[in-house]
Amino acid sequence: MPFYPKVLAFHKVTPQFSFGATNYSPRRFERLLAFLQRKGFVFQSLEASFSENEPRTLAITFDDGYQHLADVLPPLIQKYRFQPVVFLPTRYLGKTNSWDYSHLFRSTPHLDPKSVLTLAALGVQFGSHGHSHVNLCRCDEKTLRHELNYSKGVLEDLLGRKVNYISYPFGRYNQEVLEATFEVGYTRGFTMRFPEDDDMALAVGRYAVYSYDTVSSVVRKLSDGPWYKVEKWKARLTNMLSRGTVIYNRLILRQRC
Repeated sequence: MPFYPKVLAFHKVTPQFSFGATNYSPRRFERLLAFLQRKGFVFQSLEASFSENEPRTLAITFDDGYQHLADVLPPLIQKYRFQPVVFLPTRYLGKTNSWDYSHLFRSTPHLDPKSVLTLAALGVQFGSHGHSHVNLCRCDEKTLRHELNYSKGVLEDLLGRKVNYISYPFGRYNQEVLEATFEVGYTRGFTMRFPEDDDMALAVGRYAVYSYDTVSSVVRKLSDGPWYKVEKWKARLTNMLSRGTVIYNRLILRQRC
């Protein structure tokens, strides 16, 4: 069985109150980084994590690519020496998260191109999160290819380098999505489920960190202890709640998929 590294998945990291379960405040995020270091985890880039085959290696990722990362990440990158990957829905570069129903209560801006380049200069990597942040499993073939290929091209033109990673919006994928992802040229795809024995290069599991998580619960996710299955089911239930945003996309925004 191939080795796949431990990867944490975050979304919002803002001190402001946020509707939903995806926000983890900057204070709590730094406390978690410090705690994990004390526990002997070593932060690495995704590339290094895949190549080193070291169970204490840990990679950090962020889905959605919110603008507040431009303020939160730089001092922490310098202090803790980690190289995160940020997955962006390219249609919303410099725009607010109108794809998410939480936008109705409080909008959250996404990174703009200038901030992307500033973070990239600090070592932050970027990957695709689709173009329009839609459920790729419901796209027809033409729209699916556009979501995958166009977002890749936008990021590559902006960054001046190859983009090989994608995080599937809402963590959803199927065989058609996997085949199209491979044909478009991605080498790694990331989901929102815990790692499983049937993980593959284009369907790598991650450990999502939600607002209710503590440093202890994150460590339980990363271990093989008796509470691992409890954490797994908590994360699965939380991710199921993202169906509300999927429905919002389809019925209110009338996205094509």
